Amino acid sequence: MARPIDPDLRPRLLEQIIAYVIANGVADFSVRTVAAAIETSHRTILYHFGSREQLLCTVFDTIRETGSVALDAALPQQGDPQRIFKAAWRYLAQPRMRPTLCLFYEMYAIATRDPDRFGDYARRTAHFWLTTASARFSNAGASPEAARLLGGMTIAMLRGATLELAATGEVERLTEAVDAFLDLLPCAGDMP
Repeated sequence: MARPIDPDLRPRLLEQIIAYVIANGVADFSVRTVAAAIETSHRTILYHFGSREQLLCTVFDTIRETGSVALDAALPQQGDPQRIFKAAWRYLAQPRMRPTLCLFYEMYAIATRDPDRFGDYARRTAHFWLTTASARFSNAGASPEAARLLGGMTIAMLRGATLELAATGEVERLTEAVDAFLDLLPCAGDMP
């Protein structure tokens, strides 16, 4: 008689794999190594997630979605984009966020380098954050074109600042730079 299917196994595996990836990164990631670390078989992981690349994309999509929900909860949905993005920077610059930032850039680089194996992960991630940032400007009264431009500029700056933060840990210097950039943006009442 076949064993009954455990509907909670995939989410439990994903949670354990995410914890492993956050602790160890993905540069040397192998399904067999993670399977041994979480005490399951590599076949079980592959059955539930497909290939190594599909597993990593699922892990990173889940981390991004969870991070986005946490960031959204910490920020006002409406109001002055300068204030919203300054708060976003301060959230991302917290020491507890450093491992997540490092992991994000590690995966982003791998997916960008090898799109045949990782599909459109890097593009989807870039567009997700562009859409998220542009919505803040749109909510503040910017035209669709201006919202997309201002959102793109802001995300490009924040991406560069968080990458540099992950590399250097220089929070004070980068906070000054981020604040100076954001102060150049139009306020909610002055949106183009």
